[in-house]
Amino acid sequence: MQSARSSSRMLDEAFETGVAILHKYSDQRDRLKSAQRKALDVLNTVGLSNSVLKLIEKRHRVDKRIAYGGMIITVVLMVAFWRWTH
Repeated sequence: MQSARSSSRMLDEAFETGVAILHKYSDQRDRLKSAQRKALDVLNTVGLSNSVLKLIEKRHRVDKRIAYGGMIITVVLMVAFWRWTH
């Protein structure tokens, strides 16, 4: 019974840690979006051409796809490892 309680407590702590990490990622995303908006505003006022702004946005989309792909691969590898060990 004590082992079950200990496992439950450890799962709760892991869950709380995950929630805290996701909250920090959310805060960081908001800050980065704000910085991106400010940078694009500055670039617009400086007078950079529309084509350069489109290239920047295209690179952002490609980077986002790479990041999501990496996340998916990481999750798949974690699940495969977990199944292999259990």
